[in-house]
Amino acid sequence: MLKIVSLDIVDLLSFPSGILFVLKENLDNGSVKVSFYSFDIATKSIASVTKNAYLLTKFGAAYTPIAKQLGDYVSCDTAKLWNGNTFIIYSTGEMGIFDDAGNLVRTGDLMYNGAPARDVAVDNNFIWSTVPSKNLIVKYSLLQNRVVMRIGGDNSTTFVNPVAVEEYDGYLYVSCKDMRKIKRVRLSDFTVDEYKEFDEPVFKYLRVGSYEFAVLESGVFML
Repeated sequence: MLKIVSLDIVDLLSFPSGILFVLKENLDNGSVKVSFYSFDIATKSIASVTKNAYLLTKFGAAYTPIAKQLGDYVSCDTAKLWNGNTFIIYSTGEMGIFDDAGNLVRTGDLMYNGAPARDVAVDNNFIWSTVPSKNLIVKYSLLQNRVVMRIGGDNSTTFVNPVAVEEYDGYLYVSCKDMRKIKRVRLSDFTVDEYKEFDEPVFKYLRVGSYEFAVLESGVFML
């Protein structure tokens, strides 16, 4: 594995030539500074990028009104929906949907048995999110506005503290922090297997073409 950076990462996104990431720095006056960087796969180099480049990658062309309405545009996870809308969710379960002009068209909370969901992976007109405190993932219908399926549970060891989920080629990749594993769910029949295991907690998994990235406790790695 190639370690890319070992500083405090607060967001990680994929883009065509590599990844974008956000670093957090605590200043002496008590405030927090965030900086934006890219990692290029071909050159294995890190470069600073503008805030607007980061926002465009995260929210699309309507990033200006979306970021203005959100305020905290770094802490949320996002996904582009089948109809061109943008779905956002915070770790508190607070969610929102913006149209392609940046208008907020839906807001609410995505919860399961009182526990907040977090992160998002799109599956046609459904989304999948993790519920870390319940050791499960949920399938949420955007059309019905309700959870229609779950995998895992309090007494299950399928997932333990799942904190992030991504979809690639018909599979969900679930980062299970405390298990130090990435679990894989086949969407055709919902079978679960173990995809990767690490020596430390894992927080996020991303893929850019054939390249894989993971956020571990000690930093961001290209696998």
